[in-house]
Amino acid sequence: MMMEKVFLGNLAGDVKEGTLRKLLEQQGIIYNNISMKRNFAFVTVKDKLSVEEVVKKLNGYTLEGSVMQAEPSNGRRSRKTNKIQIRNLPRHCSKEQIEELVNVTSQNPKKFEQVGSEGIMYVTFDTPEEAEECVDQLNDYRFEDGTQIKVDFFRNQRRSNRSNSNSNSGLARQDLPLRIVVASDYIGAVIGKQGQTIRKITSDSRARVDIHRRESHVPDTLVTIKGSPESCSKACKEIMAVVRQEADLLNRGDVPFRILCPNSICGRIIGKQGNVIKVFMEKTNTNIVVSSFDPFPGGLMDSANSYVDRVITITGSTDGCSEAEEKISEKMRQCFEQDASSFQFSAQQHMMLPGMPGLPLMPGLGPYQGMRPPMPYMGTAYYPGAFNGPPQVQQQPEVVQLYIPEKSVGAVIGSKGQNIKNIMRL
Repeated sequence: MMMEKVFLGNLAGDVKEGTLRKLLEQQGIIYNNISMKRNFAFVTVKDKLSVEEVVKKLNGYTLEGSVMQAEPSNGRRSRKTNKIQIRNLPRHCSKEQIEELVNVTSQNPKKFEQVGSEGIMYVTFDTPEEAEECVDQLNDYRFEDGTQIKVDFFRNQRRSNRSNSNSNSGLARQDLPLRIVVASDYIGAVIGKQGQTIRKITSDSRARVDIHRRESHVPDTLVTIKGSPESCSKACKEIMAVVRQEADLLNRGDVPFRILCPNSICGRIIGKQGNVIKVFMEKTNTNIVVSSFDPFPGGLMDSANSYVDRVITITGSTDGCSEAEEKISEKMRQCFEQDASSFQFSAQQHMMLPGMPGLPLMPGLGPYQGMRPPMPYMGTAYYPGAFNGPPQVQQQPEVVQLYIPEKSVGAVIGSKGQNIKNIMRL
């Protein structure tokens, strides 16, 4: 008998299989199996009538602060390939250990490829079905040191580029950087003697950390963290642990986590009547406050620029604050992907000049008027290039054409061209 599958998307990051099973039982839905992925799942049911029932009951249902998406999975089967990628591998794990793990949990792996020191391995199988079995078995596998690996189907980048040549759908797949605000008094401790502390953080977390130079009158410094979601959160936690240790030495008490968030998605982080952020606070035993539009008058924010960020302040234990940051960042990524998808049509129709080829907007920033590049007017990072993560493959120079609303051109140029000069120095 041919089974049918239903795709359940936009799940909160901490939703587990048991949570979904309980929900299906509460809704009176009969199912055969649940396959959990990252932020989505597949539910196997007996026939098309059951598919319609699941879609009717669960599409638009709010589960743990996120509005679920339910639809037949037929349109998504084409994403399956016979090649998978394994990410977030611990540094101590050798290629031979991963090969042994894959061989134990799946059938007939044909080829293993390891990408430098980036903690990524590709495995090729004979069929997509064998690859899917390996994804189901190994995704979220946890090593003894607590490292949790991520396994998913490999996406051909060249094919992706062709499919996105006339759209911006690729924006939804890019990692969103984590931007935190740190009091400038603690930056020296974060960098450490001759950069030793920050180098250790980047090495342990596999993330790139950029500490932006500040103006003398600004009491806070922006730190941008780039990498996988797991790497970014780990680096953030280690940075804040150093900050809090330094604050203890200075008898200043606990220092809160402060995260920059594009204004355009803050409403969804808060939720209707604060229901989303309340769930985050309850689950992490922290207090979370979202700032007004200008939390740093005359300071970190540029009042001449209407594209402002807002600050999310998290107070509580270091572990609790780190867990809250993970949930907030995951929600931000979900909003980013949703906005990137909805931006495709408007970008094609309104942002491209007649007769011009379909060029993408600035990579990673497409739909975000509220999300600027990390404070370009603050200058370059300390010790440029010193805080990178593991060595990466050299990329070819890229030229991007960006169209800016006429009313915003003055803000980009800045007084006497100061803003554009600072951007050119990045």
